[in-house]
Amino acid sequence: MPALMTHHLFGEESIERLPGGLIASEEERLAFLLANQGPDPFFFHVLTLQLPLTQRLAHEMHSSYITKQFESLHRAITHLPPRDAALGRAFVLGLLSHYVLDRNAHPYVYAMQWGIQAVDEDLEHAGSQVHAVIESDLDVYMVQLKRSGATTADYPPVDELVTTERINKVAGALIAHMAREVYDLEISPRSFGDAVRDMQYIYRLIEPAQSNKSFAIQQLEGFAHRYSMLGALAHRVTSEPPARTANLNHIPWEHPFTHEESSESFPELFDRALLDYEQAAELFVEGADFVAVTRRINYSGRLLDESEICLERD
Repeated sequence: MPALMTHHLFGEESIERLPGGLIASEEERLAFLLANQGPDPFFFHVLTLQLPLTQRLAHEMHSSYITKQFESLHRAITHLPPRDAALGRAFVLGLLSHYVLDRNAHPYVYAMQWGIQAVDEDLEHAGSQVHAVIESDLDVYMVQLKRSGATTADYPPVDELVTTERINKVAGALIAHMAREVYDLEISPRSFGDAVRDMQYIYRLIEPAQSNKSFAIQQLEGFAHRYSMLGALAHRVTSEPPARTANLNHIPWEHPFTHEESSESFPELFDRALLDYEQAAELFVEGADFVAVTRRINYSGRLLDESEICLERD
């Protein structure tokens, strides 16, 4: 995933790429923006007996059966009560927005992550933490870029996780249906709303990165892990652009799965993903060819074969 703020900012722009009338109310807009967090809230859903199932669902959604996933969600909208169908469609279009940014951005993040790990053997087993630090820095930069030099102190990430009881209910029903139909996982329809609640709680706990509270949490986590995952997720408050992380100097990098070379910066990649979303959303709304929507690319940016089973762990 890019992190919370980058996905939210992408959603604020991708919603403008949809045909007029698809998002007709403020609650539908909130559903779309919340869904731009994709399956990621499940990674924060730790206060549940369903932890193994919801964590597995998040990983499976990112890696395999991407076409079936969106085909199932499209079909699930038609099973909602008529009064909830528009809200459900807005939510699923937001999930699609999350996925499209992921499939474009993840190769960039992995190229940077694996490059860093290659030159520092101490980080060999800290891939998740390195990944999270990169994405947190991208959040910091994108807030600066899109909100006139602001910092995450001006726009606390947790404030973007806005939902309603109705959104949680509709979203939970859609995801539970898809989890059962595509991944053979039985999760509670309450799980998504509960996961968002846990995500809100954790971000309130760890932000900002330089606070005494965040430092204490990192120290406690250090008893179990050499590098703190919660510390990696927290955002720095700074007005200095993380130019290297955003590749503002256009240093060449290689797509780790296709091996194509690029000097694209992250802001350029972000804009390219918006164009990709516009096309994918149009195809999704038409509902005729879901392979054309996904192109069999998973959330990591890997091109899958016709089975769409990914055995790789990124």
